Amino acid sequence: MRLAAVLGILGAAAVGYLSLLHYFQVSERPREQQFGAAATAAAVQIYIEPVRVDAHNHSMQAHLNLSVNRAAGERLVATPDRTLFLVLTQGKTAREIEFPAYQPIPTATLDFDLNGGDVADYPLDSYGADFSVECFADALPPATEAKALPAEVVVWEAVLGFRLETAERAGSNATQVRLSFGIRRSGGFALFALAAYGAMIALGCSALTIGILAFIGVRRPDAPFVGALGAIVFALPTLRSTLPGAPPLGVRADMLVFLWTEIAAVIAVALFVATWARHGPRP
Repeated sequence: MRLAAVLGILGAAAVGYLSLLHYFQVSERPREQQFGAAATAAAVQIYIEPVRVDAHNHSMQAHLNLSVNRAAGERLVATPDRTLFLVLTQGKTAREIEFPAYQPIPTATLDFDLNGGDVADYPLDSYGADFSVECFADALPPATEAKALPAEVVVWEAVLGFRLETAERAGSNATQVRLSFGIRRSGGFALFALAAYGAMIALGCSALTIGILAFIGVRRPDAPFVGALGAIVFALPTLRSTLPGAPPLGVRADMLVFLWTEIAAVIAVALFVATWARHGPRP
């Protein structure tokens, strides 16, 4: 019976772990996604590479590189033969970036505001970001000489600790590329956090078991267990501080797991010490 119980627990743990691997799509690798005009028809290529997600401040930072396709079939170049203007719009805010003619195009750093989601849901928190991008030659609208250019937007869907999924939406005109980001914790980060919280539960339950069994007289209050219980009390905060992404103290998982396991460990120490004080060996 005991062997069957152990095998059942191990089997359930394996099934749960495989289910989490499938849910977080751990086996899938990051990829590039192309949006907007086809590569053969695009006058410019805009490459967006997310580099950092700050869930605490609801922001994402990305690098933007612009390349020019002067003729179909030719390779992309980083020096435009005319002045280009890039307009990136998020919500009601538009950012205009100018790239002068016959000058190397620098890498631009962009900050996106994240919408939806809450870090309190760590490690299962998810966020979104919507923006549109347009490229013009010679001038910005409403100037008559402004010419809208077809653009290909390439997004690298990877950033440390997070998984990105990009989707294209209908733009307000033929040359506008409108995209939306879906952002959530990567599988490795989320699984590590869930494993850490699971370890906290195991430590808290173990501490309570030792304290209660000693207090009700089922087991002897052996002195070495005092050290073990004290170690659990200090191990729980250390385990909490190593969680990936450094979530702020007070997320929902802390209320559901960390705080009560810490209280349980302290209660277990108190029960064990009280039992040892009453029934421990005398000098």
